Amino acid sequence: MSTVAVVDIGSNSVCLMVARREANGQIVILDKLKDTPRLRDEIDADGFLSEVGAARTLAALRLFAQVIGQHNARVRVVATAALRAARNGAAFIERAQREAGLKVEIVTGDEEARLAFLGALSGLGELDGETMVADVGGGSTELVLGQDGYAVTTMSEALGALTVTRNWLGPDPVSPEAVARAREEIRKMLGPVVGPFRARPNLRAVATSGTIQRVARIACVQVGDPRADVHGMIVSAKALHDVVDALQAAPTLADRLRIPGMDASRADILLGGTLIYEGLTDLLELPQWTVSMAGLRMGVVHELLG
Repeated sequence: MSTVAVVDIGSNSVCLMVARREANGQIVILDKLKDTPRLRDEIDADGFLSEVGAARTLAALRLFAQVIGQHNARVRVVATAALRAARNGAAFIERAQREAGLKVEIVTGDEEARLAFLGALSGLGELDGETMVADVGGGSTELVLGQDGYAVTTMSEALGALTVTRNWLGPDPVSPEAVARAREEIRKMLGPVVGPFRARPNLRAVATSGTIQRVARIACVQVGDPRADVHGMIVSAKALHDVVDALQAAPTLADRLRIPGMDASRADILLGGTLIYEGLTDLLELPQWTVSMAGLRMGVVHELLG
């Protein structure tokens, strides 16, 4: 049996997953930790990651390194959109090695998409036929089109829940005009690049990330089904639009926190991420999404475990 660890340095959160493959082939999660330094919001107008953002992330990495050592795990540390964007990303990598003993790898958008595809399909049954996976993060959106479980076409765009919130929705109260502007900008960015992913007969559209998981939980509560596990759940285009309507009708953080099923840690950026999924749904003419609770981290786990 082999134990592996994955650290994911994202635009919104920094996460650790420790896993092991049992003798029967099943992958078991041994440990999970998460912090939310929101690195994308800590990058200034000149493209530099702030000391506050770097210090908080490094504190999380030092804690993660201790846990990894306790499990004696092989580790891979991947960083995505925020550190891709940071002009001083190389300096952060050097500090992570020196202060936490962790070698950070900044992955490309295409590599991020491929890993998210591999992880998102975990536990969703047969992989025959065509599948598209969408991963809307804090600072980027990835799409992958696959055939029989293998990635064929990938796309990565620097558009995420944090960037939509920061650039177009603005501070509370969020106005209808700001939402309309965000919708227009999302379509302007995604429209020219999503053509190869447009829906076709028998295409299965899978969505992963914290945004779609929270959308699914809110959608469940709206119909009186407050389930905890939404892995494999179907979210129809109508259900997604209903959640967007509920979020749009809640212009302040206090209003959003009153939405049944809301996660307090995501309430301020959930509308931004959900508008991206709405844009993808409309542009690609998708009738529904299958929700996956797994993503990039599980993809790395599968690769480390062979």
